[in-house]
Amino acid sequence: MLGAMFCAAALPGESGHAPLPGIKHRVAVIGHRGGSALAPENTLTAYRNAIEVGADYVEIDVRATRDGALVIMHDGTVDRTTNGHGAVKDLDFATLRSLDAGSKFDPKYAGEKIPTLDEALEVCRGHIHIYLDHKRAPTEQVWQALKAHGMERDVIIYGDVDGLCEWKRIAPAVPVMPSLPEPYRRPGGIAELERVLPAEIFDGGVEEWTADLVAQAHAEGARVYVDCLWESDNPEGYRRALAIGVDGIQTDRPDALIALLASPG
Repeated sequence: MLGAMFCAAALPGESGHAPLPGIKHRVAVIGHRGGSALAPENTLTAYRNAIEVGADYVEIDVRATRDGALVIMHDGTVDRTTNGHGAVKDLDFATLRSLDAGSKFDPKYAGEKIPTLDEALEVCRGHIHIYLDHKRAPTEQVWQALKAHGMERDVIIYGDVDGLCEWKRIAPAVPVMPSLPEPYRRPGGIAELERVLPAEIFDGGVEEWTADLVAQAHAEGARVYVDCLWESDNPEGYRRALAIGVDGIQTDRPDALIALLASPG
């Protein structure tokens, strides 16, 4: 439990929550790592594709290199998605930049580079919002990059409760989103967690949420963005999420989710 921690901050709005970016669809459509079924994950190509298909957000994962560059990479190492080896935190930017981040997805993407946070923000600015999964990077440095690109109002931050408390101290008007810890998945649990961290959104796999939990979040003025990934990344999973009243869905196939949302019924 997190009862000893408290990081509530004074925020704009009657609810005490920061305002969220506007969306085009009836629920937020979030391209997981840009939509990793459609293009190499966490690449500029993936982000451009998410923009083209009409997603509301791209989810990006931010890490710092050994020499302090902010780059986009989900895993702690580069091994799975590139032709390189080693931990991001132990590699310098020049080494990461020399790697091929596309060929493992499909040879036609050979030469795709690991993007910097600056490059990702530049591609997305004015076109799509950012769902920023704060992996391992200095919070203040990430915040300064968002401000430099004018993206302060176009971002939501995902992380653990400790990390999001730091975000609320540094940038109280930026919406934050933790997963809902298991001990709080009970009557009154979300209200209790909101007193610890005034989260605008809660995340988690669709299988972790019920209509009752979603209603509890809504009663606290928070929204729920669920992950429909892997075995749930299909129309059946999307319908399950919609049936319990969620406000957003993260998927590797934003095109498929948008098609379902546009279909009659």
